[in-house]
Amino acid sequence: MRFLLTTVASLFISTAAFAWVPQWNYQINGYQAAVTMYNPTGYTVYCQGYVTGQVQNGFAVNAWFADWVGPFQYRTAWVYATPPYFFVNAWANVNCQ
Repeated sequence: MRFLLTTVASLFISTAAFAWVPQWNYQINGYQAAVTMYNPTGYTVYCQGYVTGQVQNGFAVNAWFADWVGPFQYRTAWVYATPPYFFVNAWANVNCQ
């Protein structure tokens, strides 16, 4: 029985130590692309990653960010294009610990 409890406890501890991918939502508004992420956990997490927007001629513009996200809160990361170029697509790679 003690072996079973030790195994279950170690599984919970090991999964809490790894990074996870948060829920996010994309918004493209002409010259601005934003990714809004949500922390569904009950504790403060540290998130970092890249936000990338693709302009109409195929070039990609990216920005790196790192921020603390409180429990049940949102954070938004932006990337901007300069006229005459505008965004046609956006994506992100975000990990939280």
